Amino acid sequence: MKRRFPRLLLLLTLLAPAAAPHAPRAARAESAWVSVRSQNFLVEGAAREAELRRVATRLEEYRAAFARLFSGEHFDAGVPTAVIVFPDDAAYAPFKPLLRGKTARAVAGYFQPGADINYITLVRVGDLARDPSTLLHEYTHLLVNNHFRGAPLWLKEGLAEFYSTARISDEGRRLRLGEPPRDRARLLGGATLFPLATLFAVDQSSPHYSEPGQRGLFYAQSWALVHYLAEGRGAMGGRERLARFAALLAEGSGVEEALRESFSTDAAEIEAGLGAYVRQGRYGAGREEPVRPLDFDPSLSARPLSEAEVSARLGDLLLHTEREVEAERHLLHALERDPGHAPARVSLGSLRLRQNRHAEARVQLQRAAAADPRNYLAHYHLADALNREGASGDAGAVSVRGFEERTEAIRAALRRALELAPTFVESYKLLATVELERGDRPSEAAALLRRAASLAPRRVDLALLLAHAEMIGGRFDEARRLAEPLALRGADARLREQAAALVARIEARRRQTEMERSREESAADADAVHAQPCDMPLRGGPHHKRLRFEGAQVCGRLAEIECADTGVVFRVETAAGTLRLRAVDLRGVRFVTYTRTVKTGGITCGPREQADHVLVTYRSRPDKQAASDGEAVAVEFIPEDWRP
Repeated sequence: MKRRFPRLLLLLTLLAPAAAPHAPRAARAESAWVSVRSQNFLVEGAAREAELRRVATRLEEYRAAFARLFSGEHFDAGVPTAVIVFPDDAAYAPFKPLLRGKTARAVAGYFQPGADINYITLVRVGDLARDPSTLLHEYTHLLVNNHFRGAPLWLKEGLAEFYSTARISDEGRRLRLGEPPRDRARLLGGATLFPLATLFAVDQSSPHYSEPGQRGLFYAQSWALVHYLAEGRGAMGGRERLARFAALLAEGSGVEEALRESFSTDAAEIEAGLGAYVRQGRYGAGREEPVRPLDFDPSLSARPLSEAEVSARLGDLLLHTEREVEAERHLLHALERDPGHAPARVSLGSLRLRQNRHAEARVQLQRAAAADPRNYLAHYHLADALNREGASGDAGAVSVRGFEERTEAIRAALRRALELAPTFVESYKLLATVELERGDRPSEAAALLRRAASLAPRRVDLALLLAHAEMIGGRFDEARRLAEPLALRGADARLREQAAALVARIEARRRQTEMERSREESAADADAVHAQPCDMPLRGGPHHKRLRFEGAQVCGRLAEIECADTGVVFRVETAAGTLRLRAVDLRGVRFVTYTRTVKTGGITCGPREQADHVLVTYRSRPDKQAASDGEAVAVEFIPEDWRP
């Protein structure tokens, strides 16, 4: 199943319903909940404190041991991870993952990633401290996903199965690797393997993964292939070569290319070798790796959990698995039990953002930040709510002063979030986006994104946004250096397309800048003074909006919007004459207002009753046949004097 990320681990053991018949079923418990915190994990559940302490200690041991095998990029300290353990399958059923729209069956655990928190869920079978196989399987998903989010499913599951059987010796100085997972070798013994082309193409929507009858073989063969590559090819194999293979895939190489560079072979030879390896059934299990004494902090602390805390956690899990109706029920129940519980309000605010109920989200998150000023997620999501509310126009018409005040409130919330959690990457990303879109501060945005990239060096989205910031700042060579490799070799096709489009924009922006510089130099030679659009003041007005949209800009009055079957034409009266700017329809043009006299939601076709003062951004592409001077990009309604 899905699994991904470490640092904060939360173990919640659910018991049978007992109290409050109207409460969410899984939130009711028959015994007290206990929370045990270790150096890197938070382990919680309705179990004996001694058992939870053993689980926390075991997790610390394996984290320390795996730190000797994996690079630091696998250990993300900026995103907490919650591990929820259900007591039985009946209690687990409402929280199981959905596969092809149906609740997955025969699932013992899964990993659910998130930008703000990651979840591992498990069914408690036996003593997790004595047999940590399922926990290690999901924990490996977390480590792999930190390093290579887009890893193919067979590699994720194969690695998770391979490391699920890792065991630390009693004296804590040796780590045993390579034992076959229970029942996998037996299943492979009588099965016909999938062709490797089929195995490599499986994703979570494939019947090989979603159907219980086929999923077992998919897991078994994925494990066997990883085991063969890591342990079964003698000098031609090895975990170092396997790590190189995964790194090449992460960089955008195809499977064949990655196999050649890492194993000096091709898929056909690997397929033949794997078949022979499985038929022999001798899996070279049991290689031991010496480790230094495990140096982790063994100290633990414990406290009881309230019903509100349990309901809030379960509601947040459901929110992250996109079960919004059930999530809301749990979160509201948590707030009924404890109106001051900040995490429940943070999750409810996040839910309202998903529902595009921005004002309600803002209210919930303001209350959360007031209830717990040290909750960095409250400040982060509050900034997100303020930004979305302003961008969507939910806040109504806004003056220049109002725009600036909202922008500063967003900045303040994000600065506080970064002060509280300096390793949380999303705060850097959102603040950089605000500086680009609202503040015209590309240098500040680039600095924030470089810090974020140092924390998450394999995040392609950060690299693309940094390239965009460098482009806006006029550093075209650096922007291209960042974007071009992603366009050529990115592992994700969608991101490759975005990178290629960005490279094209960088070059277009470079040409536009060179042309403008040439015109300015010519004007300077003629002692001409080039005024900004609308003679904007250098301070006090929304002059920073010039870079919000890409294209030429002109100030004037919007006299008419002509609508026809062939498209829309904006007639703008300027000091230099009338501009006719076309668009496919009104939805393809961005409207922004900085004056209370115009509401963008009421823009319609026809002559304007009053020719509004506007700043228009457009692409200069004259078309004589269409009788237009270019393509409209954005229309910004502005006060007459550009003053707050």
